[in-house]
Amino acid sequence: MNNQSGGYNPNVMGDNRIIFRENTLENALSDQIKDEIVQVITKSKRKLEQERERQEIETKLKNQNFYQKEMGYQQSIGVKKETREQQNSQNKIKDREKNNRNQFQEQIRVQQKKKENTIKDISIKQEVDMNTMATDMDTIGERLEEAGKIKGKEKEGKLAFVESDDLKKLKDENGNRLQGHSSRYEAVSIDKHGNVKALDLEEDKQKGTNPTEKNYQVKQNKNESVEKGDVLTRLQVQGNETIGINKGQYGVVEVYHSHDKTLGGKGVEANRSLDRELETKDAKNPVEGTDQATQKLAQKNQDGYRSVEESYQEAKQHENAKGEPCEELKVEDIDGSLNTVSHSHTEDIVAKLMQNGEISDKFTEREIRERVENAWNNKEEDMSTADFEKNIEEDIELDAENMRGERGR
Repeated sequence: MNNQSGGYNPNVMGDNRIIFRENTLENALSDQIKDEIVQVITKSKRKLEQERERQEIETKLKNQNFYQKEMGYQQSIGVKKETREQQNSQNKIKDREKNNRNQFQEQIRVQQKKKENTIKDISIKQEVDMNTMATDMDTIGERLEEAGKIKGKEKEGKLAFVESDDLKKLKDENGNRLQGHSSRYEAVSIDKHGNVKALDLEEDKQKGTNPTEKNYQVKQNKNESVEKGDVLTRLQVQGNETIGINKGQYGVVEVYHSHDKTLGGKGVEANRSLDRELETKDAKNPVEGTDQATQKLAQKNQDGYRSVEESYQEAKQHENAKGEPCEELKVEDIDGSLNTVSHSHTEDIVAKLMQNGEISDKFTEREIRERVENAWNNKEEDMSTADFEKNIEEDIELDAENMRGERGR
């Protein structure tokens, strides 16, 4: 028999229920047992509460640790992202600084190259302002621009000439030394700041640069005289347009422009030019182009080939037996029109007629001169000097023959 009068079974009683047996011994003992049971229940309940609290605390700690780890991870990602952005920004700044530094160094290099290509480093033999008229419509600068040799504000500068060997003192855009050509002179441009640029005008290697070949040249002086000679260098601008460079009296470099050449018409050799001297510092009296004769020489809108040929034919009619033009030859005598002449060759014709024995036997020099001058004043306007000379000689010979026949009767 079990002496215990009561017991606690949590599975049956729960938290507060106590089951007492019916056969208790005494009430006092029962109360004592009851108190002990209540204490056990209280302790057990407290123990359960503490366990629950401990579990809750552990759970909170776990959650807190997870949260802290997650926040740390997120912060780490943010820091890395911010670091990458800062790094990219710094890289961009470094790249920009590098580009600026490279550009600055390139500017310095270009400036150094430009500094080397100045008039101080090369011997300029002659200069022509780009605004000097080449034709009645265009300046020499406009002609060079049309040929693609200069552009823009380069027309405000000067066209200059140097010895070909001297071209080696200049550098190209890559800093390499330029090489001269086989010609005596080379063309360069000079801007208003004194910078020099090679124009690379090719030498015209056709007839006209041989010292034995003679072309007509309109000299730059008040009398607008015409000479027959040739140039040391002829540079091709474009097509049949050329620039001629020659050494004149006292070593002065002369510059000529020819807008066309002859085609080889009747009595004229092909590839002949008619050069007009351009104004330079040594040729201060320009052919102004205000008179009709000079305008015809430079007219761009007329048939330039025929103009040059006709002018050349006219000039040849003023040549003596040695092929030398007379000293009185003027620009109006070679304007392409037989109607304009500055002088006659009557004295030359008279001298030649007096060498004809048939004529000199019948007429005196005075008689021949009168006939020649009278015929000259009444000749047809489009008659050439050569044709006039031939006609007057035939007429006088015929008269001399008739006189001889009359005296023989």
